Amino acid sequence: MAQTGGMQRSKAYLFALICLLFGFALSGAAATFELENGNTFYGEVSKLDEDGLVIRMEEDVGGFSERIELVYLSQETLNQLAKTPKYKPFVSPFIEMPEEELEQPPPIVLRPVDRLSRASQKASFFSAFASPIGVFFLIVFYLGNLLAAYETAVYRGRSVPLVCGLAVIAPVATPIIFLSLPAAEGSYAAPSWEEEAEETPPPPPKEAPRPVGISANKPSKLGLRQSAVPKSSQAATPSSYTRSNTEFNRHFFETTFSEFFRVVPSPSIKDMIIEFKGTKKELIAKRITRISANEIHLQLLSGKKEASMRFGEIVQVNLRHKNEK
Repeated sequence: MAQTGGMQRSKAYLFALICLLFGFALSGAAATFELENGNTFYGEVSKLDEDGLVIRMEEDVGGFSERIELVYLSQETLNQLAKTPKYKPFVSPFIEMPEEELEQPPPIVLRPVDRLSRASQKASFFSAFASPIGVFFLIVFYLGNLLAAYETAVYRGRSVPLVCGLAVIAPVATPIIFLSLPAAEGSYAAPSWEEEAEETPPPPPKEAPRPVGISANKPSKLGLRQSAVPKSSQAATPSSYTRSNTEFNRHFFETTFSEFFRVVPSPSIKDMIIEFKGTKKELIAKRITRISANEIHLQLLSGKKEASMRFGEIVQVNLRHKNEK
């Protein structure tokens, strides 16, 4: 009897212990969730993910709460949820760690670097031409110097090889020196202030012989007939023109030697020729074939061959009889 009673009491104690543990389990499933603004919810976690927390409310209230974003939960609630392994990855980013527990960044260590050594001497003006762009500008400057020397030689009527050769040895100074020198005779830059040479006066026209018996003061029918000869049929007067007293251009030749532009020469110039003396050559022409703004084209006396001469090359022009020398 005593043993039977002891076994019954043991079963009663075991049942009471199981009920107590079950009560503790029920009480542990339900919890209090507090928000940052002070509001609290009592119940169980229904769902927790990166979108938020849904709470199953206690039995006297029932239902589910609205989805609560994790950022609005208090730090105590977040720490409580972090104790559950499956919830920890979602709530850990929102838990504020104490400053002493925060990992300190590693100290910054400055490592020595290799630096280029500075030049001890100051750069000179000529050192700038050691670079590629300096060499390029030096070549352009030298070519410009040779071009200036060539143009100076042509303009001043000097020898082109001489001026360009000196420009290779003494750049810049050579063009300046030759520009300062007087221009050569017959060049484009012949100065207008040179002493003008006196023009050779044309010889006086020969007086036509008078018939015997006719007085010089009493004109006769023959004298009247001779004075009535047109001017165009009279022979052209020999003359000479030089650069010092004449500007040789298109207008000068068209007005002074207009008779020589004809294909068939008139009686007044059929025995006359034009002699052109230039800086490099001399031409003897019997007709002017054509003329432009800068040069004149001539039909030479020696044949039908045509030659030309620039106005800047002409030094002297002589109009004379073809038998005169």
